[in-house]
Amino acid sequence: MHRLLDKYNQLIKSSTLTFDPAQISAIDELDKLCNQITTAAPSKGIYLFGPVGRGKSMLMDMFFESLTIKNKQRLHFHHFMQIIHMQLKKFQGKKDPLKLIAIDWAKHTKVLCFDEFFVKDIGDAMILAGLLDAFFKAGVVFVATSNSHPSELYKNGLQRNRFEPTIDLLMANCNLINICGEHDHRFANGFSANFYFESNELGFSSLFSSLGGSLGLTHISIQKRPVEILGECQNGLLVDFMALCSEPRSTPDYIQLANDYEIIFIKNIPAMGCSATNSLVAQGTEDGYIREKQAFEVRHFDDEARRFIALIDEFYDRKKLIVISSTYGLQNLYTGELLAFEFERTKSRLVEMQSWPLPSP
Repeated sequence: MHRLLDKYNQLIKSSTLTFDPAQISAIDELDKLCNQITTAAPSKGIYLFGPVGRGKSMLMDMFFESLTIKNKQRLHFHHFMQIIHMQLKKFQGKKDPLKLIAIDWAKHTKVLCFDEFFVKDIGDAMILAGLLDAFFKAGVVFVATSNSHPSELYKNGLQRNRFEPTIDLLMANCNLINICGEHDHRFANGFSANFYFESNELGFSSLFSSLGGSLGLTHISIQKRPVEILGECQNGLLVDFMALCSEPRSTPDYIQLANDYEIIFIKNIPAMGCSATNSLVAQGTEDGYIREKQAFEVRHFDDEARRFIALIDEFYDRKKLIVISSTYGLQNLYTGELLAFEFERTKSRLVEMQSWPLPSP
C-alpha cells in the first residue's frame, strides 16, 4: 500500500504542494515503514533531516495520520523531554529508572514521532543515550525530524563525548533520510505579511481592534510570576516584546501562554543580535548549553532572541497565532551569529503563520 504517496500525489495534483524529488524519496521510506508497522515488527525507525522549509513536519503529519494503529504518539521533542524529567522524579530511588520509564511508555506507544529533534540542554544530553537505548529495547519505533544530521547534534556541547553514544543509537536504530534541497516550501507563495506589521502601527492596531481588542495596562500570571500586558482581545493578549522576552523565562512559560490563549499581539520587537556587547559567550542562558571550543561574540538581545525562538516554536507547534509589530523587516530581525541557525527556523515559521486563519471567536 502507498497511503502517503497517494495522498502526496493528490496534493500535487490540486497544486497544494510543489513536486520535490527529495520528498518523494522520504515518502517511499515512510510508506514502507507504515506498512511494516501494521503487518510486522519493523527493525528500524526513520530520522528525517534537512534545513528549514523542506517539508519535514508536513511529511511527519502525513505519516502519523496514515498510521492505522491507535498506540501512536506525536510530540515536539522538548515536550517529550519535559515529560521524561517529570517521570524521573517519580521513579527517583528506583533501580534502572530509564528502563522503567521506557517499559511504561511501551505499554501504550508503539510508534513515537518526534518533531524538531534538537539537543541543547546538558541535562537532556546526559540522559539521552540511556533513555533511547531503553526505548529501543522496549520495542518503541522512533520517527523523528531534525534540521541536523545525528552527527551534528549537540555539537560543541559540554561533555559531548558522553552524548556520542546517543548518535550511535540513532544511526543504528533509524534509517537516515536526507531531504536537503534548495527550495524552502514555506516561501513558495512569498511573504504575504498578513500578521507581520513592519512600520505599520495603524494596521497592527486595527487588527487588534477588529478582534474586540481593548487597551488597558494590567498583569497576568505565568508560572506564578507577573507579566505586564497592554490589552486584551478575543482569546488573546497585547504585549510588549520586553515583557515576554527580557525576563529569565523559558519554554514552560510559553507552554502556559499557548495553553491559555489563541493569539498574541507583540509590539516593539527590536533588531536582535545587531551590535556587539564587547564580550565573549561560552554558555547559554536558561538551557545550560555550553560550547567548549568555540566562542561567539555576545550581541545585544541574544538572550531575548533565544526566548523569542522558544515562544515562536511553541505557538507554531500548537497552531496558535503570533501577530508582530516592528520597525524591522523579518530578514533583519536577527543578524547575530550565535543563534543564526535556530533563527532561520523562526523566520520560516513566521512566514508560514502569515497564511493561517484568525482564531475563531
